[in-house]
Amino acid sequence: MQTACPHCDHIIDIPHVVAKQMAVCPHCHSKLCAANINYDSRVVALSISALLMLLSSMFYPFISFSSNGITQTITLPDAARILFNYDSDLLAIFIDVSIIGLPMALLTTLIPLHLGLLKVLPQTIARRLLKFTLALEPWIMSEIFLIGVLVSMVKIMSLAEVNFGVSFWAYTAFVILYIGSLAHLNRARLWEQVQPQVGIAAAKLSYRAIDSNIRACHVCHQLSDSQYCSRCNSKTHIRNPHSVQKATAWLITSIACYIPANLLPIMYTTSLGDESPSTLIGGVITLWQAGSYPIALIIFLASVVVPLAKALILTFLCFLVSRPANSQTKGYTRVYQLTEFIGKWSMIDVFVVAILVALVQLGNLMSVTPGLGTVFFTIMVICQMLAAHAFDPRLLWDPPSNDKKTIN
Repeated sequence: MQTACPHCDHIIDIPHVVAKQMAVCPHCHSKLCAANINYDSRVVALSISALLMLLSSMFYPFISFSSNGITQTITLPDAARILFNYDSDLLAIFIDVSIIGLPMALLTTLIPLHLGLLKVLPQTIARRLLKFTLALEPWIMSEIFLIGVLVSMVKIMSLAEVNFGVSFWAYTAFVILYIGSLAHLNRARLWEQVQPQVGIAAAKLSYRAIDSNIRACHVCHQLSDSQYCSRCNSKTHIRNPHSVQKATAWLITSIACYIPANLLPIMYTTSLGDESPSTLIGGVITLWQAGSYPIALIIFLASVVVPLAKALILTFLCFLVSRPANSQTKGYTRVYQLTEFIGKWSMIDVFVVAILVALVQLGNLMSVTPGLGTVFFTIMVICQMLAAHAFDPRLLWDPPSNDKKTIN
């Protein structure tokens, strides 16, 4: 099987990969593919189980919060519903979509896809359905939401009694099953069901795809010498058009949101009628002073250090595009991969605020309301994810003379 490494653009002729093996690019050491094993039955079983657990978590008590004889119990949908009540519509929609809507849509489509639906559908419909399904995964944040729930519990356990309901354990089971389903997802096998991969004539192959004017489809990784992929019909490019410009624009937007996200309150806490604002740094300090050092460190790294470091790293990578590749380029590629992977984990603090707002509603005795800083923080993380997605790491390996080819 022939492919072009999506991170360095070197054309690789991958030999047959057996179970427990994976193919790695010999130039940048990026993972290219794993063994082409039929995991259809496992994915179907795990997806059905995960879907049942997700549906079960919607209708039973999720968490209960008791203080001075007053108890507040919430269900999973309450996390977004109460945000709507405080006119935080954007945040509420994002939470509903990322932790309920998208995972439900992904699991619902994975089941028929692994039961052979792609083989019987018309090719046009099959390719659109598969492209839609695979595009959902980066925006699903169920596991991050679950970590956010645990962090929020640490914040309020010293103030009141907290009990986990049936829905919490069902949602935990859903996250475990969902991760297991994705771990067995064989994307290459699904695309083979739409249309088998077609190789490029050996005479056209050279050291890198760009040198032979060969385009690697960013969706199904089919090699092509035309402007449209013959398998998934996506428009192909030698390099992603205006990659650096798009990444820079998203970065500037994220930095503009980073400042108010850290300066404005992310939530307001009312205790016995006295309202006090809380910023990101303020929340970290409060956790540290309470002795929750590991949780304080996690929040500080995920919400303060990681977004700033990611912005600086992506800015540095955009600068490196104008310089020729060197012995450090492999390391820069690995840094980009790490940056892309950890991007959405900064969303932990957003989910912490959502849980606290939904759970701590005891009137003047104690209540939590969302602050404008949460909105800016959410936009900042989304912009950084889009910046990482827009950046084309293959540009790091291109000599400056290839700059004109990057927009074709």
